[in-house]
Amino acid sequence: MSRPQHSKAGRLRLAPVAIALGATVALTGCAAGQQAETSEENAAIFGENAEVRNMAVRDATFTFPEGEPVYPAGATAPIDVVLVNEQALRSDRLLSVSSPYADSGRVTGTTVIPGGTRLYSDGVPPGASPQPPTPPDKAASGPADPEPVGPVQRPQVNIALVGLTQAIRPGVTVPVTFTFEQAGSVTVQVPIGPTAEPRPGHGSPNVAGQAQGGSESHGGGQGHG
Repeated sequence: MSRPQHSKAGRLRLAPVAIALGATVALTGCAAGQQAETSEENAAIFGENAEVRNMAVRDATFTFPEGEPVYPAGATAPIDVVLVNEQALRSDRLLSVSSPYADSGRVTGTTVIPGGTRLYSDGVPPGASPQPPTPPDKAASGPADPEPVGPVQRPQVNIALVGLTQAIRPGVTVPVTFTFEQAGSVTVQVPIGPTAEPRPGHGSPNVAGQAQGGSESHGGGQGHG
């Protein structure tokens, strides 16, 4: 009569162990899912980096095109990039940019990068004009007027590929060579940067209307946000 009781007690003791093991497996699965999602988010970072001697090319992208998300053949593609002089005591100069996928490269504005400083190219969309430089005779006309209080203006250069030999679309990278006077040349695989337009669900005013419209959101294919 006692054996069935011991067997039943053994099964009761095993039940909490099985539940604990099941919870451990579930938690492990959740952790694995979170890690995979994080890896995908990190992989979506835009901009390419490269170094040559004392010069570093950081976050190089083509400015997202206005209108259609493509630079057609023959177009001019502005480049957003940060050029960092990591040698504190020696200046360098950006001489040129070039690519086998463009007729020429264009560099205007400030090209000297003093030691330990950065030079920024924010890109100029096709059809737009860069900010005109300060007239040289303004400083010689007398005592300088006090500068308005605000953010310090950073050194600016405008870089672009002119006369593309083929279309550039999001997801495509193009080799661009930066040539410096002291450091030499380095080639970077440059993609198209992110759009400045808000994605659906991230502050877009059309999202609420689409949600209320119901079947309108099912009329076409899925977008890529």
